[in-house]
Amino acid sequence: MTVTKLRYITQHVAFLLFTYGGFFRINLGQSIPCLSCPFIYSCTGFCYLMMLQRALGLMFLPLNAAFGGPDPWFAVREAGGQLLIGLLIFSILVVILGKSWCGWLCPFGLIQDWITRLRRKLGIRESEIILKKKEKLTVIKYILLAYLIIMPILAGLGVLPFDFILAFCNICPAKALMPLFAGDAQYIALDTSTRVALGFSLALLAITASMLIGMFFKDRFFCLFCPMLALLNFYKKLYVLKLAKEPLACHGCGNCRRTCSMDNETVYRERVKSDVYDTDCMGCFKCVEGCAADKSLQVKVGPLKVFTSSRRYASRV
Repeated sequence: MTVTKLRYITQHVAFLLFTYGGFFRINLGQSIPCLSCPFIYSCTGFCYLMMLQRALGLMFLPLNAAFGGPDPWFAVREAGGQLLIGLLIFSILVVILGKSWCGWLCPFGLIQDWITRLRRKLGIRESEIILKKKEKLTVIKYILLAYLIIMPILAGLGVLPFDFILAFCNICPAKALMPLFAGDAQYIALDTSTRVALGFSLALLAITASMLIGMFFKDRFFCLFCPMLALLNFYKKLYVLKLAKEPLACHGCGNCRRTCSMDNETVYRERVKSDVYDTDCMGCFKCVEGCAADKSLQVKVGPLKVFTSSRRYASRV
């Protein structure tokens, strides 16, 4: 079995677990380092981004002039405790698996891979326009990360309506698409309860439609914008699971560049350093599988090599 086939099987198992595990009372908590959407009533665990937004908003609630109660700082203690415990669990999970959460376990990532397979079966090539704009587009993920941190704080302070406490979740395409797999279509309908809710609803539908079009013409298109991937990048130096290169063994064949769903250039171009875990890498390790140079690329767990490129393996793939 090839690494790609193993990954594809793992993705489907993870999709079933995260999407339907709730039916079997499985609870993996609220610190999952991938887009496991909390708006699916049968989900197993929540995407950490939701907890982060909610906790940040509640922590600043006592400073809101409209907030009252016998113990106004209870919200701070409660939200602060959730934030610290959630961050600790999230950090441990990220350090262990790195960005392989994106390439192997993310349910929304699998949906993108399904769309890519459909495009290839139809014989449609990736858009050259998107590929040329890739470097500029990837900055957006950091802007969205800042947005999902700042907006909940402003909502907690009362500067913005309370709907902004889940500012990113309200525009995340996973909110619109993932519940459909559980038979819930309410998030693709307009919410007219308030003007803010209507604005978020319109933005959600527009962004979802744009992402679907983009995903059809570019592998893992949404990953270019995903703030979760931006957050994972801050842990890069701590990853236990790593991608390494022996530059002197590289033949320069370019297979790593051609097989990469994120169109990363780092693995191909690096000729000095061993660390080639690119900031946009999703940890799928297709580059190692496709590399035709013996021992040029390695997947390592700490100092141990668990998968190494070889000419024989690449020719079999």
